[in-house]
This record gives sequence, C-alpha cells and structure tokens, in this order.
Amino acid sequence: MLSLSKILFTALIVVVVWQGFKLFTRKSQVSGQEQPKQTGHDKKAKQQKQEAVAHDLEKCPKCGVYHAEGAAHRCDV
Repeated sequence: MLSLSKILFTALIVVVVWQGFKLFTRKSQVSGQEQPKQTGHDKKAKQQKQEAVAHDLEKCPKCGVYHAEGAAHRCDV
C-alpha cells in the first residue's frame, strides 16, 4: 500500500537525482568552454576552418528547383 512517507521518499529521490544531473551537465559545459591558449597561427587556421563556404546555385529549367552548380540533379516531375 502506498503511504505518504513512501511518496515523499520517492519524490525526494527524484529531486536529488535531477539536481545531480543538472550539476553534472553544468560542470561538463563549463569544462568544455575552457580551452587552452592558442598561438596566432592556430587561431587563424581555426577561424578559416569554421568559416562557412557558399555555393552558387542554379535553377533547374524543368522543375524549378535550385541545386548546386555542376552537381547532378534528377527531376522527379
């Protein structure tokens, strides 16, 4: 039979596990943000790696869908 003490104990366990999980994830996020010092050359290389690359698109004359220039495209119309 469920009693008030069993319900309160179960709720307490749930809250403790939840708070522990929040603390663990917060700790891992903080440690992930800390990065070692980088030299100027390393920073420049990392910035170039993170920059987005833009591709020119062309419109298919049959179906009107835009696709990367020079890429294979098959119309399903």
